[in-house]
Amino acid sequence: MKVLVISKSFSKGGSASGASNLAHALQVAGAEVICVDPRPGTPKSFLRFFERVYERLAHGAETHCLKLGPPSVDLASLSKTVKPDIIQLCDVSANTINFSQIDNTPCPVVHRLSDFWPYHGSHHYAVSPPKVGDLADYLLRSLIYTGQSKPDILVSPSDWLAERLIAGGIERDQIRVIRNAVSTPLNREPRERLGPTLRFGFIAGSIEDPRKGLKNIFPYLSELYISSSRNINIEVYLFGNPTKPKLPSIPGIKWIPSGRFSKHQMQEVFSSFDILLCPSILDNSPNVVTEALSFGIPVLAQSGTGMDSYITPETGGLLDFENPSKKNIDQFQSYISDIEGRYATYSTAALRAAKDDLSPLSIGSAYIELYADLIRVDMKNK
Repeated sequence: MKVLVISKSFSKGGSASGASNLAHALQVAGAEVICVDPRPGTPKSFLRFFERVYERLAHGAETHCLKLGPPSVDLASLSKTVKPDIIQLCDVSANTINFSQIDNTPCPVVHRLSDFWPYHGSHHYAVSPPKVGDLADYLLRSLIYTGQSKPDILVSPSDWLAERLIAGGIERDQIRVIRNAVSTPLNREPRERLGPTLRFGFIAGSIEDPRKGLKNIFPYLSELYISSSRNINIEVYLFGNPTKPKLPSIPGIKWIPSGRFSKHQMQEVFSSFDILLCPSILDNSPNVVTEALSFGIPVLAQSGTGMDSYITPETGGLLDFENPSKKNIDQFQSYISDIEGRYATYSTAALRAAKDDLSPLSIGSAYIELYADLIRVDMKNK
């Protein structure tokens, strides 16, 4: 099966990691994969630059709405040249393709979503379609996505994203949930705790982005130290920009800002702490969660988000960090106590989930099965 995978990038950003992981998973599952992304340094790339400057200045970083000139990738021409069995779209939120060309492709088209764009409008995390469109939504519908030419199937990496798309008008039979893949070396062993110090990790491209929820963990950490019956040391490793974030002074808590890191530093990063805190309030499936599981690290994550599809009672816990009620703080402390007491068990379960449920072979095979169903229907209709 030949799969044409298109993304605005396979190398930069979280959505690029998702696209790369998907392409790798398809290859592991036996597909012939052709990856295409826009080439830098071309006239079209300069158009994309000016579009992005306007979008950021006029509407914010979470918005894609402007189209100047042709798209970066000619979907119709590429389909004729490559002759794929399936076209797999990943993050195409920067005018990577012309959506109107989807109707004329000779094979089924699947779109793996990183967020709600463009199906809820111009903003990445508009959890429901706008009731009254603003200028950005008007430009999107006029220039990029009219809502008429839709892929055959949308793939969501979490139930959270899928259910909100359905609530916003997407037909239930037009969306599938297939989680993100993560690669885990077969010889990786479960973790042991590093020592008596309780070490947490927090990872975000922008530490101070309100969406990532760093401030929401402050009361939980404070109460954890105060309520402890023993004199514990707590360290929180912060990975991301800025390198000198504004942090409160909390008794018993040592902040360790460590900046951003590259892919080849992941082993060092995930070896520095025992538990990942992920209080992000608007993420459909952060790569950092699957990466933590692949290193055998338990995760405590914000409930009611895409992370509900990844974290189980065996691999960590889900908590409403936004609401620091006594009940939630007690639940947080209960999670910590249990993870501390049975760390090897949690680590083993996390590693097993990554190796089995989220392996490239497992996720790639789920996509191949979906593609086969779409191709059968397409052949029947022809």
